[in-house]
Amino acid sequence: MEHWNPSRRRLLAAAVASLRPPAAAAIASLLCAIHYIIFFALSDNLILLHRGLPATVGHLGGVEDGISFLMILFVCFIVESNINNLHALRDSALVESDINNLHALRDAVTGSEGILQNWFNSEIHPCNWTGITCERKTVVAIDLSSVPLHVPFPPCITAFHSLRMLNLSRCDLSGNIPETFGNLQNLQYLELSNNQLTGPLPFSLYDLKMLKEIVLERNNFSGQLSPAIAQLQNLTKLLISKNNISGELPPELGSLRNLEVLGFHHNRFDGSIPEAFGNLTQLFYLDASKNKLTGSIFSGISKLLNLETLDFSSNSLVGQIPNEMTQLKNLKRLVLRFNYFMGGIPKEIGNMKQLKQLFLSECNLSGTIPWSIGDLRSLSELDISGNSFNSELPSSIGDLGNLTLLMANGAKLIGSIPKELGNCKKITLLRLSFNAFTGSIPVEFGGLEDVRHFEVEDNNLSGYINDLIQKWEHVQHVNLANNKFSGSILPTICGAKLLQTLDLHSNDLTGSIEETFKGCKKLVHLDLQGNHFTGRIPEYLADLPLRTLELSYNYFTGVLPVKLLESSTVLEMNLNNNKLTGHIPESIGKLHSVQMLRLGGNFLEGSIPQAIGTLENLTVLTLDGNRLSGSIPQELFNCTNLVMLNLSSNNLIGPIPRSILQLMSLTGLVLSNNQLSGSIPDEICGGFTNPGHPDSEYVQHHGLLDLSYNRLTGGIPPAIKNCVILQELHLQGNLLNGSIPTELGELKNIRTVDLSFNALDGSMLPWSAPLLTLQGLSLSNNHLNGNIPA
Repeated sequence: MEHWNPSRRRLLAAAVASLRPPAAAAIASLLCAIHYIIFFALSDNLILLHRGLPATVGHLGGVEDGISFLMILFVCFIVESNINNLHALRDSALVESDINNLHALRDAVTGSEGILQNWFNSEIHPCNWTGITCERKTVVAIDLSSVPLHVPFPPCITAFHSLRMLNLSRCDLSGNIPETFGNLQNLQYLELSNNQLTGPLPFSLYDLKMLKEIVLERNNFSGQLSPAIAQLQNLTKLLISKNNISGELPPELGSLRNLEVLGFHHNRFDGSIPEAFGNLTQLFYLDASKNKLTGSIFSGISKLLNLETLDFSSNSLVGQIPNEMTQLKNLKRLVLRFNYFMGGIPKEIGNMKQLKQLFLSECNLSGTIPWSIGDLRSLSELDISGNSFNSELPSSIGDLGNLTLLMANGAKLIGSIPKELGNCKKITLLRLSFNAFTGSIPVEFGGLEDVRHFEVEDNNLSGYINDLIQKWEHVQHVNLANNKFSGSILPTICGAKLLQTLDLHSNDLTGSIEETFKGCKKLVHLDLQGNHFTGRIPEYLADLPLRTLELSYNYFTGVLPVKLLESSTVLEMNLNNNKLTGHIPESIGKLHSVQMLRLGGNFLEGSIPQAIGTLENLTVLTLDGNRLSGSIPQELFNCTNLVMLNLSSNNLIGPIPRSILQLMSLTGLVLSNNQLSGSIPDEICGGFTNPGHPDSEYVQHHGLLDLSYNRLTGGIPPAIKNCVILQELHLQGNLLNGSIPTELGELKNIRTVDLSFNALDGSMLPWSAPLLTLQGLSLSNNHLNGNIPA
């Protein structure tokens, strides 16, 4: 054989490269076969040379010719290394229809050039476009998930007859899925979740018998689920949650015996859960929550032995929790909350050894909590709140060594808190509020080193609290409110260095707090209202990152701490009903973040500082029940976000400023029991137009206008009709005269009107139509005539 010079080698390489893909692959295979023969022949010669023997390659012409054949190995390597590319070239020979379909799809998503850049590059073959997979000259997969297309569902999608996988999730698609969707007879995986698709599911969808997975979650599909779904016998996953699909669940769903995942939560399905669901023995995930399902849990539930997650929460299911459910030995998550069951927790609940999460809150359950609940050694989260057990929490709860969360608030539990619960060392959240527990918090709870949230609000617990909290190094939120805890709070409480929220309101706590919380450097919410604390309010509170400070209904004395009134973090400050004295300092204007400021029910005197008008975030201001004097400062009405203003029971004089018009958000105004004079300004209803406010803090005085027991003169302004949300009007005890304006009859929400003890005359009820909402009316001690109609 002749030697292979470089020019001949280049010629061979060019020849191989010029072959059509099938031919190139065949040549590659042939060369590779020769390559292996030469390799073994050369190997033998090399061994002979190593041993000092003459080397031959048979008829191939010696070692030099043999080495030349190594070029075949080189060519073979080049061809083999590009086999994948050759396959790609083969696959790129798309049938003309799929090329046209891809071009049509590209035209449908025009506007996505920035993301699908290679779709709009003429030099890139469609099979190499982002998200497109080709095989055997056809498109078999389209995956454009998370590409924000912002278009209606492209009908041209349904023309890809060989499509096996379609994923258009999170593409911001809208509109309906067309009936031509049934053309995708080879489709196996369909994922259209997280879009804005609407309308009913196309009936042709049920003709796609190859389908294995359907994921249509988080859209706006409506209509009903057809019994024709029984045709999808290959289906293993069906997720249609968070839509508006309604009607009854078709029993035919129970024929899909390969189904492993079934989720249809957050829809509007009604009726009962079909008994046929007992046939879905391959299911390991079933979520039917947040629908309108009724009836009892189907009896065949015990057949679903592969179930790991079962969620029937937020429906209207009735009957007892079936004992058969406790046979689901593989169940890890059981959620039945927010239903209307009767009876108690099944006594055999302890058989469900794999259970990690058990949520039974608001289920109308009663009776005793079974002792066997302590056998759920894998349990990490337990919620039995909002029931009517009227029983004790069993001490076996202490055997749940993996428990991290226990919520039993509002469960009508009685007796003492079991000390064995202190054995649950992994607990991070413990809520036992709104029960009837008595006694003290067990000392064993001091060992709950991982606890972060601890709540026992509204029980009958007593004793001291300091020794307990200071041992919890990780605790962030503690609520012991509305109990009978007593004694003083020592500074050692700040041993809980991560403490953020401390709510101790409505107890019998005493003593001073002048040093107590100085070391609680992360304290954000402090509520001590309704106790018996004494002494001064300490200045150091200004150094803490407090957002809420609630000290009302105690016995604090002294002047307002100036430094505290310069806090940059406080949003809510309530010092109502203490024994504070002195003036309100001008430094109050530095409370720039404050939204609610309550200083009522004290012995504050002097004038209302003008600086208060700089508190532009202020929504609630109550200074009632003090000894404040002077006039209402004009600057106050720069607080244009005020919703509630209460200056009652002071010694204020002068007129009501017309600048009250600036308080456009006002829904409650109380200026009663002062010495205000002049007429009621027409601008009084600058507010009282907002139909509501989201914060419950405003409910008490919402729609209240109280100007009673002042020295106001003149008439009731006809502009009173502009207070459209007014519910209570109190003008009694003034010097008002003239007639009752007919415009008062236009207040459609009014419930109480008191105009007594004035000098009004004319008709008693001048409006023509009765006020249907009126519940209380007082017109006594005026000069009115006529009768009040029945």
